[in-house]
Amino acid sequence: MTRPFRFAVTALPVPQLGDWATYARSIESDGFDVLALPENYPLPDGFTSAAVALGATSTLEVANYVVAAPLHDPKHAAWQAHSLATISGGRFRFGIGTGRPDVAADAEALGVPYGTGAQRLARVVETLDALTALDGAGHTPVLMAAGGPKALAVARDRADTVAVATAPSTSAERLAELTAPLRDRVELACSIFAVNGFAPDYVSAFIGSDLDALRAVDSPALVDGSVDEICDTLIRRREQYGFSLIALGGHTLEAMRPVVSRLAGT
Repeated sequence: MTRPFRFAVTALPVPQLGDWATYARSIESDGFDVLALPENYPLPDGFTSAAVALGATSTLEVANYVVAAPLHDPKHAAWQAHSLATISGGRFRFGIGTGRPDVAADAEALGVPYGTGAQRLARVVETLDALTALDGAGHTPVLMAAGGPKALAVARDRADTVAVATAPSTSAERLAELTAPLRDRVELACSIFAVNGFAPDYVSAFIGSDLDALRAVDSPALVDGSVDEICDTLIRRREQYGFSLIALGGHTLEAMRPVVSRLAGT
């Protein structure tokens, strides 16, 4: 099953972006499909940020990208997600995962247990169960970040969208193995961190790999070339892995706008 391309912008309300409501409207008017909100304590909370963005727009989808389950009470997180989806007419997508390794420090700062991998995954499931109970006959769309086999199995059964949480240096063969059981059941998301060799220092530190090393494995974390070449690359990767939701950092937007204009919805 080939899904149409959708494009997301990853952002949080930081001073560099100016007024957050105005920024959300600009993302909508520029033709992007989704505003994706990472969770980085102590930056503004994703649920609050989503509420403002949803209130300022009329067609834009807003998603957590993603909340870390150990930082949130399951029933309270489900309540927030259900409320946002209901009030926005279904434009909110609840994103959840077990948390990056550095979330352990956030958990300590917030005074909550980080837990083992199994405990964190159980908390994801508990949160999704609570959300299902609140939704009743309705449905809040779910985006789940997952990398290990158990988490991917949960995501396959419970999520509408899955961000495959692997290292950017993961081989093409391994990535194909991970996405094969998912691609006919869910929308698959990937993040692009570098375009034509440009990535700010903070992005390079986050991905933890040299760009040349990523090119050697044809990593979906970066794209190179002309607009035509980048479009061809994204189409090929959709055929290889199923990636159709493409998340872009703010530093990539100028370079990627012509690509978005050409591929969105196709």
